[in-house]
Amino acid sequence: MSVYLIIKSETSLVDNKQFDDWYSHEHLKEAKEDFGAISAKRGWITNSDLHVAIYEFQNIKIAQKILKSKKLKLLIEKFDNKWDNKVNRTREIVDIIQEY
Repeated sequence: MSVYLIIKSETSLVDNKQFDDWYSHEHLKEAKEDFGAISAKRGWITNSDLHVAIYEFQNIKIAQKILKSKKLKLLIEKFDNKWDNKVNRTREIVDIIQEY
């Protein structure tokens, strides 16, 4: 079964259109490639300033390794510089154990 790294960004302190454009044209592809993810998806939680990015991995060991990786650290630094530390994020791993 797949494992997902879910990153939720609270964007109320930045321009959401600029954030959306940047994520769409630059960040999602870069993160997918740097992580070696199977897939990368993103969207907005309805009626909120919460953006969600979802990266798919083959197993939990790979996802956990990403959380400790230099590549993630560099992406975090780039992200924080781009948005002047105004976007707070959470990162969680979801290990899918059942699917119908």
